[in-house]
Amino acid sequence: MYDNIEFIIAAAGECTRNFPHSKAIAHKSLLPMGDMRIIDYTLQDIVRIGGRHITFVCSNQAVIDDFKRALATDTATEQKLRKKGKNDIADVLKNTFLPDDIDLKFVIQDEPLGTGDVIYSAQKTIQNRHAVLIFPDDLIISKDPKCPYMKKLLDAFFVNPKVTLMTGIIKEDVSNNAILVNNRVVEKPKKATSHVAGYSPVVLPSEVVKFLIGQADIKIKEAKQQHKEWLYMDSLNDFLDQGGETAGFGVEMFLKPDEDQMLDTGNLALYEQCQLEMLLKHSVYKDENKAFIKQLLNNK
Repeated sequence: MYDNIEFIIAAAGECTRNFPHSKAIAHKSLLPMGDMRIIDYTLQDIVRIGGRHITFVCSNQAVIDDFKRALATDTATEQKLRKKGKNDIADVLKNTFLPDDIDLKFVIQDEPLGTGDVIYSAQKTIQNRHAVLIFPDDLIISKDPKCPYMKKLLDAFFVNPKVTLMTGIIKEDVSNNAILVNNRVVEKPKKATSHVAGYSPVVLPSEVVKFLIGQADIKIKEAKQQHKEWLYMDSLNDFLDQGGETAGFGVEMFLKPDEDQMLDTGNLALYEQCQLEMLLKHSVYKDENKAFIKQLLNNK
């Protein structure tokens, strides 16, 4: 069912908001998060639902090489751990391995020109598929691993694959997010007319992706001349304005279910809080970690 989906992971940022943790690391999605790394949770969810086509958009070849090393299957170390009786660590390590049939690609975004350019950079790998745009610092953890948030989002998309679905999170301050106003996306609204903020993952119909790619020459030129970013949502709005809405296309917020928890790891303070939560709630050592925290607090 998901063979016609390309999962595009935006991994080209400098990640300075997570310094010093992310300093000298290829990308902040490789930072530790509980027992694994931030990126492993996203990749696990894609694999669990049967997704196969994954494209990383990176800033240069050195970053690509680091990701390839980080994601490489290391069965030799897994077997050594099992021989030493460290099955808990071996199991966690194995969870980070990708199946052999995963179609994993890496492309370079030549310049940091915005989220529209992220999708355009992946144009050769998309091959007429629908696209899921993922910012890996928007981490959604599901209570039921067999039914991750990604599945719920895509199942809703396939009910009407003409509708772009953005992940919607209810929050008071949406000034740094995108909202929907009259069926169009408004980035960083000056006046909030909605308290549903847009996050990733975002599912884009193949027709929208084709339109965006067709705009590339104009949008890239504008971004360079005006020193601004080319946002995918600007191309989405253009698509709807230029006949897409008449043809039955649209955009909606898919409200994140209550049982799925959004963890925003986008800056140093948020990352540290998320790391603590994962260690205390989702780690295989969560009981030991809780006991240790209690000990620390009692001895403060």
